Amino acid sequence: MEKIHELLMTHKMKLGICLIILMAVLFIYLSSAKKPVEPLESLAEEKPAVEKVVTTEGPDKELIVDIKGAVKHPGVYPSRENQRVNDVIVLAQPRENADLEAVNLSMLLTDQMVIYVPFKGEVKEEKFAMYHTEAGSGQGPESKVININKATETELQEIPGIGPKKAADILLYREQHGGFKSKEEMKEIKGIGDKTYMTLEPFIEL
Repeated sequence: MEKIHELLMTHKMKLGICLIILMAVLFIYLSSAKKPVEPLESLAEEKPAVEKVVTTEGPDKELIVDIKGAVKHPGVYPSRENQRVNDVIVLAQPRENADLEAVNLSMLLTDQMVIYVPFKGEVKEEKFAMYHTEAGSGQGPESKVININKATETELQEIPGIGPKKAADILLYREQHGGFKSKEEMKEIKGIGDKTYMTLEPFIEL
């Protein structure tokens, strides 16, 4: 009986030692597995603010020009800055008898510009004029305005669209009627209708 009792005590001691060792190992494992949890704020990286640079280019300024004379489609055309007279004349389609050599095709367009494309024979070859006027401008040879009650036959031929024959007719009408009472009386002269008058009107005065 004593031997049995000793064996039981020995087993209990061994079992106790194993239990202590197991608990020690478990404690060490749990201690090493625990790591301090850093707050989210500390983990977040501070990103430098990026300034967004926006570059915008404004649209070209819109211009309105009026083209008349020896073109198939006279009228008012929208255009843009940096465009030239040639760009608008191409849109208006010059007629076969248009005298393009008398027009400065390279001229830059301006707002409210009036472009007149003369017919062949209307402009003297040495003149090579570019007929146009700008609103509010009455200066310079290109925007010359002719007084139809005082002009000579030669001066009348400086009006776009007026050749020697029409100049003579204007003088005859002026003599017969004691001068022009209004610019629209020009339409009473044979060969000057509404369309032709619209072409002449910017270049005449009383």
